[in-house]
Amino acid sequence: MKEKASFLLFFAVFFLLVGSTLTYADDPGDRDTCRVECPGVTLPDQQVVLEVTVYNDEDLGGLAVPLVFGYPSLDVVCDSISLVGSRIAHAEYLGISIDTASYTLLFYAVFVDSNLIAGDGMVATLYFTTGPTWDSTECLLVDTTFYSPTTVLEFTPRSSGLALHPEYQTGCLGTGTAPTPDLISPLDEANVCSPDVDFEFVWSYVGENLLYSLEYDVDPGFPAPTLVEDLADTSWATALPRGTYYWRVKSGNECGAESPHQEPPFSFYVFASGDATNDGIVNVADVVRIVNYLYKLGEEPDPLGSGDASCDGIVDLADIVWLISYLYKSGLAPCCP
Repeated sequence: MKEKASFLLFFAVFFLLVGSTLTYADDPGDRDTCRVECPGVTLPDQQVVLEVTVYNDEDLGGLAVPLVFGYPSLDVVCDSISLVGSRIAHAEYLGISIDTASYTLLFYAVFVDSNLIAGDGMVATLYFTTGPTWDSTECLLVDTTFYSPTTVLEFTPRSSGLALHPEYQTGCLGTGTAPTPDLISPLDEANVCSPDVDFEFVWSYVGENLLYSLEYDVDPGFPAPTLVEDLADTSWATALPRGTYYWRVKSGNECGAESPHQEPPFSFYVFASGDATNDGIVNVADVVRIVNYLYKLGEEPDPLGSGDASCDGIVDLADIVWLISYLYKSGLAPCCP
């Protein structure tokens, strides 16, 4: 019996430590998962406590969890790893390791006469301390990694004895913050000519590793906005029909922190070039409107830029000629500056 137990222990430890060089099994059923939490904004000189939780849909004979939590010169240290009170605390063999120089850590469990019963819950508690130069605005991920010499994230189901790669849900040491972008174009209360091609929403760049979410709606309360998410660039192009629109943008980082929107949102009005009467149709009524405006003290085009059919920046006789040519002589369509 002693020899058998020794053999099982040797096999379990061998598989745990060199399993990354072997063939990995597919994960049947629900995908096993390892998760690390995010604590929110982390301040300098603060202790940070993170729980690592594991979901497994069948009994495990072992697991190894290697993590990376920083990079050289980052002002944070991992003080300790606690397995007390965790789902793996009863394992016959437990191990922890912290490599301060490489900002990596590892914990593992090997079960010989017991199992990690199928379930969901905490398997480890990680303790960190930030220093005085810690940047609280930074998003710092806690990710899975390769831990020298052979260890990768792996679970070993008891039924098969073949290691598998579980899903990993990335955590963080601090969510950091995300700045609110400035809206650049269209400007607030601007009149925007709708061209035959798309025009652009443009906003300011507010930092590295951020993605932007754009919303626009015909209602300032945004009850049913068009939402464009995960934009890496600070612009997005589209074509919009005539009408009044409201728009806003927020930023977000990899740790899930999001900026607030601008308050209030910007509004703008989209008009069609040549539609001087603002009725949605370019016809002779628009020619009459411009003639009356220029020569009979009549109402100006609504908005004024809609009368600039030749898109030269002014409303004058050239626009009357342009519209007549378009309507009756197969001339060019009204254009936008």
